[in-house]
Amino acid sequence: MEIELKLVADQDALTSFEQTLLPKLKGEVKRSSFDVFNDYYDTPEQFLGKRKMGFRIRRVNDHIEQTLKTQGKVKGGLHQRPEYNIDLDKAHPDLEMFDSEIWDKDINVQEVNRQLQVQFSTHFNRVTFDIVDGENHIELVFDSGEVKHRMGSLPIGEIEIELKAGKPTALFDLADEISKVTPVRLSNVTKAARGYELMNGSISDSFELPTFLDLDAEDSTEDGLCKAIECALSHWQHHEYVYLQSGHTGALKEIAQSVRLLLQGVSLYLPVLQCQELLNLHKQLLVLSEQWSWQDDLQCIRKLRSNKGPFSRRIPKNQALMGYLNGRREGLLTVRSPGQLLVSMESSQVQLGASRLLIEKPWRAQATGHQIPVLKHAKGWLSQGWQTVMQSLPSKVEMHYTKYIALEVLLRQTLLNGFLLADLFAESRGKFRAPWLDLVEGIDEIKALMFLRSVLKEVDIEDAEDLDNWINDKLTSVITVMEKSRKVAMSAEIYW
Repeated sequence: MEIELKLVADQDALTSFEQTLLPKLKGEVKRSSFDVFNDYYDTPEQFLGKRKMGFRIRRVNDHIEQTLKTQGKVKGGLHQRPEYNIDLDKAHPDLEMFDSEIWDKDINVQEVNRQLQVQFSTHFNRVTFDIVDGENHIELVFDSGEVKHRMGSLPIGEIEIELKAGKPTALFDLADEISKVTPVRLSNVTKAARGYELMNGSISDSFELPTFLDLDAEDSTEDGLCKAIECALSHWQHHEYVYLQSGHTGALKEIAQSVRLLLQGVSLYLPVLQCQELLNLHKQLLVLSEQWSWQDDLQCIRKLRSNKGPFSRRIPKNQALMGYLNGRREGLLTVRSPGQLLVSMESSQVQLGASRLLIEKPWRAQATGHQIPVLKHAKGWLSQGWQTVMQSLPSKVEMHYTKYIALEVLLRQTLLNGFLLADLFAESRGKFRAPWLDLVEGIDEIKALMFLRSVLKEVDIEDAEDLDNWINDKLTSVITVMEKSRKVAMSAEIYW
């Protein structure tokens, strides 16, 4: 079983490492450098790729080998994939040389073998550092090159840290040090996956979080936190890749949501799984979450500009206003530079710290509650959160839009707690949550309208007064709908 951390880095990463970190490494270090040529094979229907398998023939100098990687798992950036290697005399693929036990029973290996064709290739320079320090043996790899297909090419700039022997925590120690000397981000995308995307001409899509986190009634408190971390990191890393590949700002919304989810997950479980490492991650997440707060303005602009949103009949038709909003959007992206934020030390340190928790589970040595079923805590946690929300929404008090905006943070946190815990309960959870989610949508519309009002003070538009009146009418109608949702929400039967 191959266990490795995969980081994406720029071309200067190797130089930064050799100048600043390499002289400080303990133990025995051996450096080597060579060119690697890989041809990836599959059937015309991509039989292997669809099963999350990768098959390649690698040439390094005079050495030729074929490698099969079967579907593994990625936990917070830590890759675990079964890998099988066989030396070859010539670069001719032969799946039948592998042990028959590694194949699923329904696979006709001979037939797949007959249809194999080269699908894409990778060529890169690889610099490796073989590091032996006591019981820990790590291979640190810097790859720089490209994925090639007749449809085009994609650059390769990766750092792989593979555990040969010892404890997985050694991987995180080294990755942590590397993140301090060069911009990196964790990746859950393999070279083969990038090759398939290039070959198919596809771009990964953004998607929202699932309705609920998948939990079982038997899950322990530790399981609950680990599943929350895995979900948040997976969503985060996928949308980092989507944004850097496509530039779609919708992916930034999902990244910010992932950071919020991770923060809320840690906040929820911290009182039970008390340990210094979890507390440190919580502090780092508070800082990082604040660094993503500018996303609110970007999403306001996105909602105002949309041809399908609640303001589509008025705003997109105003060319002067749309021009100004486009300029604000580009200015915001330029000033905030999300591409740099994604590889910032703060971002990589949070991801590495969260991934490390999945492996080390430090609370086991410092707390006793990790084995208690999360179900024993869930009812109390949910009751406490929703009680606070409902106290902030007294039924006999008419709500002004400013009160709803003031409620936003608490409401989002409580809904995230529901996301993290509701899978433990009956199907009525969706019926309970629906009107509360409608209130959040209403708050987003209020924020967009307030953002538009601030814009009217900065830009010279002929129908500014009409627009201001339109904003007032819109606010009134939004509040009217929200008040109906509030009434339903306050009377809904709890599901826990």
